[in-house]
Amino acid sequence: MTLASTPAQANGVEMKAPVSGTDLPSSAKAVLVLLSDGKERTLNEIIGKVPFSPRTIRNALTRLREGGLIIAKFNFRDARKPLYRLKTA
Repeated sequence: MTLASTPAQANGVEMKAPVSGTDLPSSAKAVLVLLSDGKERTLNEIIGKVPFSPRTIRNALTRLREGGLIIAKFNFRDARKPLYRLKTA
């Protein structure tokens, strides 16, 4: 029998808490500010407007998606490039 190393872990599976705006890295905050205008953007469009490396932006998008703050939609123009937008209530 193993003990969970943190309260966020149970039965060996890490449970993720919802992400709030205060515990986000600056890269994720920059992406949120960019997407706050309501426009949908691809990863390349976001990379062109936010001063972080592509890898950092991909990590920020993953964290924001897992936290339920943004949505990745299917892009009918190019299926390889999802469109990211803020999640609406």
